[in-house]
Amino acid sequence: MHEPEVLYAVVQFDGTAQRAVRRVVAPFPDRSSAALFATDNGLHNYTVGPMSFAVPTRAAPAHHGIPAPRAGSF
Repeated sequence: MHEPEVLYAVVQFDGTAQRAVRRVVAPFPDRSSAALFATDNGLHNYTVGPMSFAVPTRAAPAHHGIPAPRAGSF
């Protein structure tokens, strides 16, 4: 992956021993922008890391379209 294509995220943990993720804030163009956001917003127990996007490795069957709205949802 080339550096200009990398985006970063702030991952904030809830502070427990299990290190459960409390929230993720993204995207940022570089590590320093992400860290600055975290410190400016008083976040604690966080890390900054590169983001990855999940891309399907195979095409969905043609019969799968957009699902119809549920009754009473509009």
